[in-house]
Formats: sequence, structure tokens, C-alpha cells
Amino acid sequence: MDQFTPVVEIALGTLPLLLALTIHGVGMFGVQHAFETRGARIYRSGSMGRGFFAAMIVLMLTTHLAEMLVWAASLVAVGAIEGLRDAFYFAAGTYTTLGYAEGMIPRAWRLLGPMIAISGIFAFGWTTGILVNLVSQGYRERLEGVAERRRDAEGR
Repeated sequence: MDQFTPVVEIALGTLPLLLALTIHGVGMFGVQHAFETRGARIYRSGSMGRGFFAAMIVLMLTTHLAEMLVWAASLVAVGAIEGLRDAFYFAAGTYTTLGYAEGMIPRAWRLLGPMIAISGIFAFGWTTGILVNLVSQGYRERLEGVAERRRDAEGR
């Protein structure tokens, strides 16, 4: 095996990694923005906000699926895996660090596996941070709404 092949493989893996994390940034910005513009008002009003929260979860899931698709398309583009379905299966298993697809990728491209896993680890950590933040902010907004309604009731 050529000694420069790993460098090329890592360089080619860096492009989809950066694209995937850019997609993740846009998705997480969308979640944060939705909370700031709609969610805070929903929670402050006393509504439970289950539908809003579910929509935020779907947006987070969609972001992760789009990132897996970027990886799958990259695997097909470089010829590492034939067919988008098999490539998506490999990318999803690796991105989530589940790892069921061991052996699907040729030896010449196996360094892409850890690159996909790094992408998933970063993205899931980021998503977890956003999720914890949403729950905390929702709780604070709900408490502030209760306090406002109490003050309004006492002021009458």
C-alpha cells in the first residue's frame, strides 16, 4: 500500500466531515432560533409545549440524517461502497458508533470509518448540549410564566 494513501484518505474524509458539521451548525442554529422566537413564548404562556418540543426533536433528527446522507454520498462518490442504501447503512452504523457494518468498506478506505465516527461523536455531543439547554430554558420560561400569572392575579 502506498504510504501517502492514508493522507489522501484523511484529506478526502475531512471535506464531508466539515460539510456534515456545517449542516449540524445550521440545524442547531435553527433549533435555538425556533426556541427564542416561538418556544419561550409557548412555555411562558403555561402551555406544556409538547408539540413544540417534538418538532425540535424532529429537526435534530433530520439534521443527523442529513449528515449521514452526506457521508453515504461521499462513500459512493469515492467508490468505497456501491449503492446509496449500503453506503447509508455503513455511514449510519459508523456515525452512531453502533458499528454493525464492519467489513463493508474496502481496506483502502477504512480510515473513513473513524472520520465518520468522529463526525457523529461531535454532532451528538452538540445535540445533547442543545437539548439540555432547551429543557433548562423551557423550565425557566415556564417558572417565569407562572410567576407573571401569579403577580397578575394578585394585582387585580
